[in-house]
Amino acid sequence: MGTAAASALAVAMTGDGWRGFRDWLGPWFGRGGDRAASRQLDRLDRDREALLAVPEEERDDHAGNLAATWALRLQDAVDDDPDAGRELLAFVQRWRDENPQAVPQVGVVTQRAKASGKSRVTQVGRDQITVRPERRS
Repeated sequence: MGTAAASALAVAMTGDGWRGFRDWLGPWFGRGGDRAASRQLDRLDRDREALLAVPEEERDDHAGNLAATWALRLQDAVDDDPDAGRELLAFVQRWRDENPQAVPQVGVVTQRAKASGKSRVTQVGRDQITVRPERRS
């Protein structure tokens, strides 16, 4: 649920639908109190400014990283309040319906990783990291 919302959020940050998306998120974040809402909206604004400052050819990569970060934040909020999750999902669907040009066209991506011994694989968003303790320096 957090991933779907975060993907739409990253797309909205660079488009015309940003103001409406942000305005809806304010009260949604406000479930945790005014201070929590203000903190998250400030974070959103900083992240959007950073995204818009990135050169056009690097923006998709930056947006992907941003979406992965916000997916975790949104999912944490949803885990604490399932009703908030349903509201978020309904809003994202409505926003996508109203902004069809903003729906990212994504193909299928498959990643496979194998860890052995004391190694481990960690995946966050689309990035995959393999840690092999015996090779650390």
